[in-house]
Amino acid sequence: MRAPDSAASAVSPSRSASTFSATRSSPLRLPNITLGIVLTLIVVVGQIVTQAIDFGLFQLRIGLLNSNSHTSIFGAASLAAQALAALAAVGRSRASRWSAGWIVVAALTGLLLVVRTGFAFDALLLLGPVALLFVLLWYLTSHDPGPARTVVRVGLAALVFSYVVHAFGPHVVAALGYAGNTWPYQVKGMLKHSAELAGWLLVAIGVFQARPRTGPPVSEL
Repeated sequence: MRAPDSAASAVSPSRSASTFSATRSSPLRLPNITLGIVLTLIVVVGQIVTQAIDFGLFQLRIGLLNSNSHTSIFGAASLAAQALAALAAVGRSRASRWSAGWIVVAALTGLLLVVRTGFAFDALLLLGPVALLFVLLWYLTSHDPGPARTVVRVGLAALVFSYVVHAFGPHVVAALGYAGNTWPYQVKGMLKHSAELAGWLLVAIGVFQARPRTGPPVSEL
């Protein structure tokens, strides 16, 4: 009558060790993903509110609140988020069989960051590298854990939206007869800048959180 209990006892340690090992090597910590998303939402809402206040009350005279400038609080935060995305890609390249792909992602992200900070540019001229970066990030994260992969793809969607607004928004607003000192024009800018900031933050969070994590073998614990 005790044989089944003995068999279960013999199997149980193996199962426990396997479960513990899987936990140690899991590449995802969901609370970190959730915290990152919450912080992203807080930052984006803060950017929109401060831009609205700066325009509505101060006619964009407070430079630190004007997200149209890279030297503003949230303008600098957007650049920093893009730099973090590049660093996250470098980190993935060190522990991935697709290391060359991740290096290209880091290089393209860094190149676009340099263009953003140092040059006046036509967004349509950057369509090639932007499209390549999108395809690479989509492909390289296709086997990442679900939550991290979803965060990256939401971030990519936000960046695509920001790119489209940047490329076509000014023409649409101008065709409707609105100048830069009007609310429609400013709302266009808020949408563009907030989507860009959110997109880079989410890409950085998703890529970073899906990096492989390893722990000591179970036998050494």
